[in-house]
Amino acid sequence: MKTNYTIFVSGSKSLKEHRLRLKALVSNMNGEHRLEGSPISLNMFSYVNLGDNQAEYNDFIQKKSDIVLFILEKSIGAKTLEEFRLASQAHKEQGKPKILVFLQDYKEKTEEIARIEQMVSADTNASIVNYSDLDDLEEKVREQLTAVISKESAPSEADAKKTSHVYKIWAWVSTFALLLFLGYGVKQCYSVSNGVTLLFIGGGSAVNCLEELHPDVGDLYDYPGSFCLAVPTSTSWPIISSEIIRHSETKVAHAYPISLSAMAASESDFLSMSNKSQFVTKGAVLSYYLGEDYLMAYVKKTVRHSLIDGKESITAEDLSQLLRDIAQQDFMVFTTEVGSGTLTSYQRILAPYDITISKSVLGEQVDKFTDLTPKSKIIRDETPYIMLGSKYYVAKEVYKEGDCRGLKVLDMDGNPISKSIVLYFSGFTTDDGTAFWIPDEMVRFLKKIDGRFEHVFDGNRIPRKNEMVVVSLNDYLNEISPATGQEK
Repeated sequence: MKTNYTIFVSGSKSLKEHRLRLKALVSNMNGEHRLEGSPISLNMFSYVNLGDNQAEYNDFIQKKSDIVLFILEKSIGAKTLEEFRLASQAHKEQGKPKILVFLQDYKEKTEEIARIEQMVSADTNASIVNYSDLDDLEEKVREQLTAVISKESAPSEADAKKTSHVYKIWAWVSTFALLLFLGYGVKQCYSVSNGVTLLFIGGGSAVNCLEELHPDVGDLYDYPGSFCLAVPTSTSWPIISSEIIRHSETKVAHAYPISLSAMAASESDFLSMSNKSQFVTKGAVLSYYLGEDYLMAYVKKTVRHSLIDGKESITAEDLSQLLRDIAQQDFMVFTTEVGSGTLTSYQRILAPYDITISKSVLGEQVDKFTDLTPKSKIIRDETPYIMLGSKYYVAKEVYKEGDCRGLKVLDMDGNPISKSIVLYFSGFTTDDGTAFWIPDEMVRFLKKIDGRFEHVFDGNRIPRKNEMVVVSLNDYLNEISPATGQEK
């Protein structure tokens, strides 16, 4: 089983922001792998790492790279063309590197683009993926890297059976231990199985946002017949698609997962090459948009710096400069968990300024915090600090006691940078294919959030209007008149 991948990014040196975004992406993917207990490690290189020496690039591509990403914007220079030829030749001789070409969308097919497409089509190891902008490029690269790694890192059939057996034992033991830890005895555990236990999983900012915007729900950690577990947003999404695949036949889901997401997901976050065919006929991911959370940098009140003095906000560019200054001073940086929507948002907005928030870059000056982190952990002998949180996520004990002040983080146009708060959960396709089925317990929960759901559901069924993988329930609600509760 292959676990370490060396990636080289080829393309014009002018595409600096593209490389920075991909560097942040790989950092996030490595963090996600660690959280999942996966041994997979991605190492990305480009001309920045190897110096201005074309011979070194060529040698690296031929002898050390497992994957080469070619980032092209409607043209290909002579040096990049040579790198493609070398990568192609190396793959023919030794079976690697895998070649992935990302070409920016075009309105008119020029001779240069035709040349690129012809060159790639002539190589059976290469493929072209079109992208529209940097966000789309990041998403497409993630999809392609995940597909390559899933294929090449797949264990043997014997290993898979062994892993499956061990996983089932681990899952049963850990679930039972969790129930005991939360105070559920065996008798109560059996009584829960008669219905459905709602399992809220995901980011703390999403939990706090839900409780503040919808007070009728109450404390989510004490919601009847449920568990609430804090995990990074990105690790909660695959559980939803797994639930659809596993329970669509029986319509029985003793633990019904609900992702509390601090960022919006796309279809690719729920589907993989291995589960797509199993998933699409059995159900869909239902989503409900709760609202927006805003990035907030919380700085110790006694900190004095020209970029923040007397200000109530800070731009992403100034924040990157502040973090550069921090790296050279006795200054702590507290972040949320790797893979969380909050940290992922910060990594994305800081990548264009060549700032990566990690221990490998800032050393021991980086530490994690949660909204329940005690004040004693953050205040270390009056050491200055900055917490990279959001409107709904901050170390409460520190903030309530007035030790820090919050600064809104702004984009280049002066607008607050936001992240969406979304609920994701399973919708099982009914036998006749005309509706989705979800448990009664989930229907009751949704009605507490928004009374209009009373007019959307027929019992525990909701009409299926399209074949999309991710279905927004907000579209259903928009058809309901707030005044009458009837369809508009």
